[in-house]
Amino acid sequence: MSQYCIGIDLGGTFIKAALVDEEMTLRAQAAAPTPADRGPDGVIETMAATAEGLLVEGGIDPRDVLGVGIGSPGPLDLENGLVIGMPNIPGFDNVPIRDRLAARLAAPAVLENDANAAALGEFLAGSGRDVEHMVLLTLGTGLGSGIIIAGRLLHGAHGLGGELGHLIVQPGGEPCGCGQRGCLERYTSATYLARYARRLVEQGRGGALADVFARTGEITSKDVAEAAGAGDELAGEVWDRAVRHLAIGCVNVCRILDPDLIVLGGGMAKAGDDLLDPLREHFRREHWNLAEIRTALALASLGNDAGVLGAAGVAWQRFAP
Repeated sequence: MSQYCIGIDLGGTFIKAALVDEEMTLRAQAAAPTPADRGPDGVIETMAATAEGLLVEGGIDPRDVLGVGIGSPGPLDLENGLVIGMPNIPGFDNVPIRDRLAARLAAPAVLENDANAAALGEFLAGSGRDVEHMVLLTLGTGLGSGIIIAGRLLHGAHGLGGELGHLIVQPGGEPCGCGQRGCLERYTSATYLARYARRLVEQGRGGALADVFARTGEITSKDVAEAAGAGDELAGEVWDRAVRHLAIGCVNVCRILDPDLIVLGGGMAKAGDDLLDPLREHFRREHWNLAEIRTALALASLGNDAGVLGAAGVAWQRFAP
């Protein structure tokens, strides 16, 4: 008899669900808009209904489901299965999402941070599947991260471990939304990369990015990457600044954790070798010379499936006999 786990990735825009077998193969998947205006009741019901639809689609007996993994933004209380708060969905204040979904689906459930779930997905089924110790850095609106040590997610004593976006890489530097200054996220995320480029353009710097801003009224990280790739001086300067700080962050990760692999995901990773090649160069330059570099840098391979696969992977690790 085959057994399965269900992974659910709760996002502010979409709820994604997947039926995953013990080989971490996607057997069925579905998505539904997140009904943020219906509060926790509507969101949890949509999560359950989407999961149930997978069983119908796959012709799976619900008794063959070992458990459900939930990847959610936070902050979270993982031990008690609570969403403490959620910026993009009103009403999620100390909501026992794990137990409510478990009761609705009549299956055990486990809650995990969404960035950690994505890291586990890449570890189990993506770029990290051949290593034992891996770190994922997700370069998007912020800088998400997840740490895998000996095949298990690292959470820390208070559930706050792995917040690598808030390593301080520039003491007294740019203010971050977390209350610190000089955080890695503030120098390397897609959001802040674009903001920095716009600041320079508004200060009178010219070139391709100034043309983009004049035409559209905004600058995105994609605009910066494309202009840098085309040889624009300002875009190249902005891109290199972000990549160098990212390399410093990666070196710090090596000193603390010594992983086999650091995987880069998120929107900025779509730049491919235009990100990876200069990052490797800066990484080599900033790395110590006491021993050879043994940590590899690679791009994520699962794309938007990382979170939902990882959520299922959390369930497999928790509930498999």
